[in-house]
Amino acid sequence: MEDLQALKAAGDIWLLSSFNAQEDIAYPNDPKLPRIKVDDDLKKCFRKIELPSNMVDIEKYLEKNGMKPATDSARRSVMVQSLVGSSNCKEKKKKKPEISKRTKLTNAHLPELFENWKN
Repeated sequence: MEDLQALKAAGDIWLLSSFNAQEDIAYPNDPKLPRIKVDDDLKKCFRKIELPSNMVDIEKYLEKNGMKPATDSARRSVMVQSLVGSSNCKEKKKKKPEISKRTKLTNAHLPELFENWKN
């Protein structure tokens, strides 16, 4: 990890991490590409914006402001609930396999194990 930090300090790589991941991802920094400098005030403004965690709330906000959302999360969540609900209703209980008279016993060399099944 110290090597990655040294490469990041030198500007040779970009080291990115996400909130839920414990690992960092390293990307090479190509010096041929132009560098974009972002103002610190713009970064602070961007980080202050809080988004609702529920996509339905975001879509309602967009519609309230006259924009059309690209997705329909409410319809999608209803479809998922209907699929999940229908599969739970139709579950069948499996019978436990039992040894019958027609079952071929593979351990014929151990007859004492199967005495209670020979009726």
